[in-house]
Amino acid sequence: MSTTNLPGSFSMVPRGNIREVVVQRILTAVIRGEFPIGHRMVIQNLAEQFGVSATPVREALVELASIGIVENLPNRGAVMREFGVMQIREIYQLRRILEVEAVRTACGKIEPRLLSELADEFAAIAKEARDASWSQKAMALDIRLHSLIAAHCGSVRLQDELRRYNTLIQAIREVVDNESQAQEIALSDHEEIIKALQKNDCDKAASEMEQHIRKTANLVEKLMQDRLQTK
Repeated sequence: MSTTNLPGSFSMVPRGNIREVVVQRILTAVIRGEFPIGHRMVIQNLAEQFGVSATPVREALVELASIGIVENLPNRGAVMREFGVMQIREIYQLRRILEVEAVRTACGKIEPRLLSELADEFAAIAKEARDASWSQKAMALDIRLHSLIAAHCGSVRLQDELRRYNTLIQAIREVVDNESQAQEIALSDHEEIIKALQKNDCDKAASEMEQHIRKTANLVEKLMQDRLQTK
């Protein structure tokens, strides 16, 4: 199995939540195709490349194994699993199940004031000029809505699963769909989800969330295919 050096694009990890940053950096490299299938993820090499100790790298690899990005093999450590369009499809299938359950169970539990504030912010950003920073601001609102729903779903286990998958989703989006096309689609979807939550219409909220994840998945899959074809 390959033990080649890490991609040169990797840079030192800033101080803060080091494990999370390492997870995100490795995921980004995986999605960009910088690790071949079977590549051995040597902890010491990764630690040196990131300028961190072995502990956050080891923890990051455990988390990546839990979401199917690497596989821990006896006496070999973590090795890369296949990652491509099929894996993107499977990830979004699981995310759809988690998000639909979360919004259904969170319905009626979120403070009206919080929903109203988010609704106002979504309405405001929809009117803004689509400049270089617009997509990032729209994505930040997207994350806030999904985080708010997760925080009120009433299940710590479900919340943990959503957090793990959302880490993966954000890395995918940073690489393949961090553009206004995706955010334009998401804006109207999010507004409909919020409206359903404000009316305590749990079935409608679940239905809108399911459609939202399906549309996002289809777009990301297409963008991933386009990316692979142009490599």
